[in-house]
Amino acid sequence: MDSAEILRRFERQPDGSWTCREAVTVQTAHGPVPVDPGQVFHFGQPVDDLDLAELLERLGAEHGS
Repeated sequence: MDSAEILRRFERQPDGSWTCREAVTVQTAHGPVPVDPGQVFHFGQPVDDLDLAELLERLGAEHGS
């Protein structure tokens, strides 16, 4: 799955957090981590070793979202 597809599965909220809209598995340094719809991610709250909110923000900038 490419970065644009991952980004499409999340929605940025007005407070800067990201909410999962569709189930996805995110690859971290320790292996795959499933993310379920409705899960919310904030900056500085990593999933395993990955700050998912920071990653999504970066992807959004790269893809013009």
